Amino acid sequence: MKNVLIKGTGVYIPENKVYNEQLDEHFEKRGLSAHSLMNHLGRRKRYFISEDENTISMCVAAIDNCVEKNDLKLEDYEMLIVCTDTPEYLFPSNAMRIVGLYGERLKNVKIAFDMNSNCTGMVQGMDMAMRYMQTSDISKVLVLGCFCITPIALWTDTVVYATFADAAACVALETKEEIIKRGFIDTYVYVDASYHDFIKYPKCGMAKVPLQSIMPNEKRLEWNPFPMDFIPGQWKEAIEEILSKNSLSAKEVDYYIFSQLSDVYNMETLKLLGISEKDNKYYFVGREYGYTGNTCPILCLNRLWDIYSKAGTKLIICTVGAGYSVIVQLYEF
Repeated sequence: MKNVLIKGTGVYIPENKVYNEQLDEHFEKRGLSAHSLMNHLGRRKRYFISEDENTISMCVAAIDNCVEKNDLKLEDYEMLIVCTDTPEYLFPSNAMRIVGLYGERLKNVKIAFDMNSNCTGMVQGMDMAMRYMQTSDISKVLVLGCFCITPIALWTDTVVYATFADAAACVALETKEEIIKRGFIDTYVYVDASYHDFIKYPKCGMAKVPLQSIMPNEKRLEWNPFPMDFIPGQWKEAIEEILSKNSLSAKEVDYYIFSQLSDVYNMETLKLLGISEKDNKYYFVGREYGYTGNTCPILCLNRLWDIYSKAGTKLIICTVGAGYSVIVQLYEF
């Protein structure tokens, strides 16, 4: 059978390190406070891009890191997907731009496109790539993700500017004919658009962005607080759905990779699944990186690669996207 496997990962984290204390000072000057929320979500530090960085430059750096770490030959890759809700360009696609920048090194890419499913992006992108690879002659794919949030966030936003951060990630996928099924086993997606009107970027809508009459802040990200305590229960149901379909129990999964939005929600989900902290099946990297949107599950995978990537290890990757949608992926090394 044709398995689709993760060959390796790479990431790019900006150099500009920002601690909670710096953001406390930032908000205090504006008569605001995000201190309690940062503590509640498990934040300690995060990284912001510099003025000369953007989605394209971060994706390129993530590819380079992946190539160097995993000894890849870019000439072997035939497909490239960029998953982002903060694109640098709409014309041409960011994927096309990146292929062009690499020139001869990516000369064999046959398919290159962008996709946006917000914070489920990279997991959805891997699923899309996997399905394409299983039904075509494409054998090697790069899935990129980028969250370039700080340039579009309001400085007065005590949720986004305080707890989100910038990052890019790269996953190299390849097919392999094997007797035993492994790699990407299954994906489950659930959509409930009840919160479609709470988050908008740009706030004014794309049609109004060119208009001079629209104030600059109206062209930035709008984030209206909404209840998110439904997440653990919805994740539990989604995870149990995919496990049941594949005749597995929650305890048979070796590790769980969650969105890095909230350590509290992640731990509550595990508790609902009957997994305790002592089982050592979960790590939280959001304390260091902040919340990095669609890249955060891959930042976790990359950070703990030596632990996760042992043969036979079963992973559940689970995250949530704006609007909202939930995606759960079952993977076995």
